[in-house]
Amino acid sequence: MQKTKTVGKVLLLVVIVFSLTGCWDREELEDRAYVIGLGLDRSQHKGKLKVTMLLANAEVGSMQGGGGSTEKPREIISFDANDFTVAKVTANAIISRIISYDLLKIIVVSEELAKDPNFFRIISSASYDKQIRLNTYIAVSKEKASEYFLKNRPKMETRPHKYFQYMVEHGIKNGLIPDSTLFRFFKTKESGTDLFLAMNTTAVREKKPKYKGEDEYMAGQVNASGELDDTQFIGSAVFKNGVMIGKLTGQETSIVNTLDDTTNINNFLLNMPNPFPGKLKSFAARVMKIENNKIKMDLKGPRPKIFITLPLKFEIMSNPSMVDFSKKKNQEIIKKEITRHFEIENEQVLKKTQRNYKGAPFPLSYNARKYFGTIQEYKRFNWNKSYLKADIYVKANVEIVDYGRIVKEEGK
Repeated sequence: MQKTKTVGKVLLLVVIVFSLTGCWDREELEDRAYVIGLGLDRSQHKGKLKVTMLLANAEVGSMQGGGGSTEKPREIISFDANDFTVAKVTANAIISRIISYDLLKIIVVSEELAKDPNFFRIISSASYDKQIRLNTYIAVSKEKASEYFLKNRPKMETRPHKYFQYMVEHGIKNGLIPDSTLFRFFKTKESGTDLFLAMNTTAVREKKPKYKGEDEYMAGQVNASGELDDTQFIGSAVFKNGVMIGKLTGQETSIVNTLDDTTNINNFLLNMPNPFPGKLKSFAARVMKIENNKIKMDLKGPRPKIFITLPLKFEIMSNPSMVDFSKKKNQEIIKKEITRHFEIENEQVLKKTQRNYKGAPFPLSYNARKYFGTIQEYKRFNWNKSYLKADIYVKANVEIVDYGRIVKEEGK
C-alpha cells in the first residue's frame, strides 16, 4: 500500500513538471511588429495627437528570415489618437501583428509640438508604459515627425533599429548631440531648476546653407552632396520645465557635453583657431576628458560666483603652418591658444543660456545643494533666480600629450 502511494506521488510530480514545460504562452518573433521610432505631432483635431510609428520587420536580416527575404525591412503608419501608449491598440486595426514598444529606440517630436505648453503632459505617458524604457532617446525635428520618418531613407543601413542606434551613439560620442534619454528628461523636469537638451535632427536640408566650421551647424545646415540620406543629427533643442524654448549649435552642444560630467563623452575632435601665421586659420585637435570637472561656488553675497575647472588632455591632429613643435616656445604658444579658446567658448555658452534661456544647460544646481545645510535653506536661496545673477568663471587645465609629427624648420 505504501509503495503504491509512493508511485502515485512520483507520477503526480512528473505530470506537474511536464505541464510547466509547455509552450502554450510562447509568442513567435513573426507575431510581433516592433516600433523602433515613434513620431509625435500636433493633430488638426482638438484634443488629439498625431502618432507615427516606424515599424521594423525583425525577420529581415536575421537568421530566421534568411538572406533572400522579399519582405520590406520597415513600415510607417500615421494616425490620430488620444494617447500614444493606447495607440498600439488602434494600430492593430491596420497592422496584422501585435504592436510592441519593447525595442523602441527613439521618440521624434516636431518643434511645433515640443513648443506646446502641454508637451510635458503628453510625453509623460511614456513613464507609465512598461514597454517603453527610460533609456529611449528623445529628439526634436524641424519638420513634422510624420514627414521626418517618411523622408528618412538610409542608403547603407536598411535595418531601422541599427540605423538609429549607430547615428545616435556616434553622435553622442562625437559630442555633437546630447545624451537625451527619457530618464534625463524626466529627472530634469522633476528638479525644475536646470535646462534639458534634446538632440536636434531633420530629414530636410536647407537649400543654400552658409559655410561654417565643422561643428557650428544645426541639423539641416550641413551642405553635403553625393548618394546619401538627407537626415542629419547635430545640435540640440533646449527645454525649460518640459517645453522647448530654443536651440544650440553642434559646437555649443559639444561644449555643454564637456561641462556635464553625467554624459558619456570623453574623446572627440574639433577645430580651433590657429595661432601661427598661415593661410589656414584653424587646426584640428583631439580632446580627451578623463577626469570630472572641479566646481566650486561662493553663494554668499548679492552675486553668486561659480568657478569651473576643466581638466583636459589634447592631441594635435594637424599642423597647417608647419610649425616646429620640438621648440618649447611653440609648445607654449599653442597651449596658451587652446586654453584661451576653451575658456572663452565655455563662458560664452554658459552666459548665453543664462541670459537667453534662464537656466544652466546641465545639472549645475546639484553641485549647489551641498553648500546648504538643509533643504529649506536651499529653497530660500532660490537657485532659479540666483543663478541668473551669478558670475561664472571657467578655467581650462590643458595638457598636450601629443604634438603629432614633429616638423623641423627648413635649414635648421
